[in-house]
Amino acid sequence: MDLIRVAKVDRLRLKWAGKDNGERIGTLHLTTHHLIFTAPGLELWLGYPMIHSAVLVRPPRLQQRRDTTTFDDWVTATALPPPPVGGEDASSYCESENSSGSSGKLAAWALEGSIKIRCHHFLFLTLRCEEVRQLYDIFATMKHLACVPSVDRLYAFSHREEIEEGAWTWGLYNPYEEYARMGVGSASGAGQFWRFTDINRGFALCPTYPPTLVVPAKISDTTLTYAAKYRSKCRLPVLCYLHPNQASMTRSSQPMVGLKQARSVQDEKLIEAILASSEPQGSAPRFNYDRNNIIIDARPTTNAVVNRAVGAGSENMEHYKRCRKVYLGIDNIHVMRDALNKVVDAIESTGDDSDRGVVVRIQGAKTNWLRHIENILVGVKTIVQAIDVGHHVVVHCSDGWDRTAQLTSLAQLCLDPYYRTIKGFAVLIEKEWVSFGHQFTLRCGHMGHPDRFKVSRAQAKRRVPQASADGVGATPPVTTAPLDEESGSDRAEDANSGSGYDFLQTSTSMFGRFASKALRGVQSRISSAIQAASDNLDDLDDPDPFLADYPDLQPNYVPASNANGKQHQSSNSSSSISSSGGNANSNSHGGGFKFGRSKHDHETSPVFQQFLECVYQLWVQHPTMFEFNEELLLDLFYHLHSAQFGTFMGNNMRERAAASYSQNTASIWTWVWRRIANDEDKYLNPLFGKDEQQQQQRVIVPDPSFIQYWSALFSCHDPTLKAKTEVDTAKTVDSNIWATASASPSSSAT
Repeated sequence: MDLIRVAKVDRLRLKWAGKDNGERIGTLHLTTHHLIFTAPGLELWLGYPMIHSAVLVRPPRLQQRRDTTTFDDWVTATALPPPPVGGEDASSYCESENSSGSSGKLAAWALEGSIKIRCHHFLFLTLRCEEVRQLYDIFATMKHLACVPSVDRLYAFSHREEIEEGAWTWGLYNPYEEYARMGVGSASGAGQFWRFTDINRGFALCPTYPPTLVVPAKISDTTLTYAAKYRSKCRLPVLCYLHPNQASMTRSSQPMVGLKQARSVQDEKLIEAILASSEPQGSAPRFNYDRNNIIIDARPTTNAVVNRAVGAGSENMEHYKRCRKVYLGIDNIHVMRDALNKVVDAIESTGDDSDRGVVVRIQGAKTNWLRHIENILVGVKTIVQAIDVGHHVVVHCSDGWDRTAQLTSLAQLCLDPYYRTIKGFAVLIEKEWVSFGHQFTLRCGHMGHPDRFKVSRAQAKRRVPQASADGVGATPPVTTAPLDEESGSDRAEDANSGSGYDFLQTSTSMFGRFASKALRGVQSRISSAIQAASDNLDDLDDPDPFLADYPDLQPNYVPASNANGKQHQSSNSSSSISSSGGNANSNSHGGGFKFGRSKHDHETSPVFQQFLECVYQLWVQHPTMFEFNEELLLDLFYHLHSAQFGTFMGNNMRERAAASYSQNTASIWTWVWRRIANDEDKYLNPLFGKDEQQQQQRVIVPDPSFIQYWSALFSCHDPTLKAKTEVDTAKTVDSNIWATASASPSSSAT
């Protein structure tokens, strides 16, 4: 509670960007885990992990002051009296007679400042209040509670779900049961060529793999130990799916080839055993092996080649027989993050509520978001078609936990009808994403990033000189727009087009392309520094009397060190979870607060969101083949960022075991099961099984040429709210957001 500078703010003004609803006047409550805004007819809960970024727009410099009124008198003046009962519109209240006098001038000046919030689920809010001190307190509190030093400070470690008999829990996915369902371990069929191994018990072999693995039966654990050393992060090739036609799908990370073209005999034997797993020993191959089996490298060819410089790379096919290699050209996490940011900018800036208007804006911004979705589905189609005809597929990208998880999970969704059921879909996510080490905390940024909470200065309107009687000297009014903190990199990138770096951008050489990116990054940083310096110079002319009291909000602020002079470390280590709910740094206050993170903001990326979008595309293309509906996907996306459940937290099973996630947090599937128990049709697709002819087809094939914009996802879906039953027709609001909650979001502590 020491981090909450203000717990309640009355007469707060809230506006939802993109909707013509005007401002709403209400009360803001700041709790340990949520922002809660209440006003007549609406209630909005916002968990701090849902906040992607925020900008504190300080009021403009004071241009006019009365000689009889000092600035200190303005600061200490009384704020505006409360508005009339009935939720009067903010604009009319601001212009009322109550806004006269020095206190009215102070409130009017304060209202020129604001807090602009962007949320992960595409909600854009603007907060304003009549006291500048409260505005700073709200922003400082929000920043401190959104940027936590360890994962045990997140909502999931306070939230509890009631577990009823038969409910889905952390044990929903059992590797022995799931692989046995595929036939692994059977005395006949394809399963006889595979075996379970506990070589990774205690995460001794690979820290990011599950303890139980499935490998070819004729490969010993000793060979596995040497083969793992040849793969990045020791993520050696292991089975993730076995098709009834005996074709297999395995996943791994990139080989450590390097510039010297290193090789591993053990890795080659492992791959060969995988590709020959469907033939009994000594029998003739079923195929002539004219490279029908495939090694899938999800990366662009250039990326794979460049990785050789850091000791990695891609397979040298001279040493891997019976297969061919295919590059899919799926871009890395940084490109995907930039594409999503452009989509968000297009959505936020559009004033058209229709889907058509948003799509036009997205296409005009050249985000390439849908093209990335198309590229992923092209790779999935390649894998599905190969396995469907009996060929083996090995899939990897760089480290094997982002693009690899997308491809393997989507391919299994197409190949196995079980994964297209609600329970099977949950098992698939647990298997391919949770157990195989997708970095949820790192990719989603659950612990927050102080760099995303920025401070800028609103620009005041320039005074217009009075024109003479003949009109000479008159100039049109000029208003400078508020600083857009998130568009700096885009402006710098556009400026480079004529900055003398054209020879680098147009160069076809690998050096030219990478040098161009590096120069763009440097120029972006320089532009940001110049803007910050300019802002500080404005304060020298007219000092900000409030910012000095908030050193942790100032640029380049370095948190104070603890008694040992060391910064707090992230809970990504195997340290035990603290039972104390207090401040992580007992001797820190305000500026001394520690933001413990193991990685930087540039490691976040919408990897799992893209997976859900691809599932949506498959759902649209094959509407009768999925038991679940769109709402399940939307709810999963919301709780991907809510940090309410431990399922979508942590970076691997080793971290979850060290922090005892199964004992200290609830599973998302318990929440899903309860909603199904309360309403059987909640996630049920009414078209499921209606087409008997399609039901006879086990395999579905994606159509990359048929991609739709997922309107519901980018329209701010919030499962904690329900549609309003009574809405003032004079001020109609969107029921997806402005909804009256029947209760708080199932919390035992807010």
